[in-house]
This record gives sequence, structure tokens and C-alpha cells, in this order.
Amino acid sequence: MKPQITTDLSSVQIWDDLIDDRFLLDLDEESNSYPWTLTNIANRKSFPYKKKGSHLLWGVDFSLNNLPEKINNLYQFLIEYVVQQKYNLHTVQLNGQSVAQNGTVHIDNAPNSGDRTLMVFFNYKWKKEWGGNFQLLEEYENDSKILKDVEYVPGRVILFDGGIPHRGLAPLEPYVIRKSLVYRMNKI
Repeated sequence: MKPQITTDLSSVQIWDDLIDDRFLLDLDEESNSYPWTLTNIANRKSFPYKKKGSHLLWGVDFSLNNLPEKINNLYQFLIEYVVQQKYNLHTVQLNGQSVAQNGTVHIDNAPNSGDRTLMVFFNYKWKKEWGGNFQLLEEYENDSKILKDVEYVPGRVILFDGGIPHRGLAPLEPYVIRKSLVYRMNKI
């Protein structure tokens, strides 16, 4: 059974040049010391442990009670000065992808719930030819029509309804890790 989806792109907002280069560099370097595990599973379908899904990525799941200072400060800044709406933060994850580790289409929450995903691309260095784009799609299928293709740009911030089918593409360059910081939020 396919999950409910939305294709309303009115919630999609993209900002560039909000984050200082030095902060991006510091966060990028600091993230290399985080406890990365190969346990970030999308579309969990198996019983009873939900350890099988459509793709497996490198990831870090953060405790909301013990967020790294830079990640917490960045969230507070983005909510207060950029998004300017109140949300209840419920999940913070760091995703990492290497060559051929494309994400599959998935959703983060029920469509039209008012819940949002706030994503930050924070690799300090990135070249357009390295790929790593973020895509919002029309259907819950990997070959469905792409509604919006967003280039991976260091420091780019994206806010969207997590009920829109989406995926992150892997980098095309070997020995490069595409990192995205994801804040999942419920509307208050």
C-alpha cells in the first residue's frame, strides 16, 4: 500500500548565503568526528524490527536533549530569523552519502499535516559537477516525474512539507561524502 502524499510545492522555500563560510567549515569538520553508522533506513517495511527498507545511508541520529552546540544554535537561528514560525522539533539527523548511494523516494511525515522538514547542505566545499541534487517528486516511485530539482550548494537551506515524495542523490565524485542536516518538526 502506497502512503498518502502531497505534491503541493507551496511550502517549499530555499535560502542561500545565510550561514558564514567559517561556520560551514567548522560544522563540516566537526561532523567527521560524530558517531556515523550505516543505519539510516528509509521506507522501513519489515516486521518486527523495521530494519529493512528501500535504501541504507550513513547517518547520525541525535538526541534532542544532547544536540551538539553548533547544530542546536543553527536550528535556533533558522527558526527565529529565517523560518519565523514556531515548531516542535522532534527529530534531528545527519545523512551521509557516497558514490552510488542514491536515496530512494520517501516521505518524512503525513501529507498536509503542517509538519515540515528543514534541511541544510553543509559540506564546506562542493562543485556542481559532483551532483548530489535534492529532488521533490510527483509520485512515490523512483522513476516518477521530478517536480523540483534543487542543486546541492554549500549552506543552502530548504524548508518543505515532508509529505512530498523526495530523495537526495549521491555525489558523482569518489571520496566525497554528501552531507545533509535534517530537522523534522511538528506544527505547534
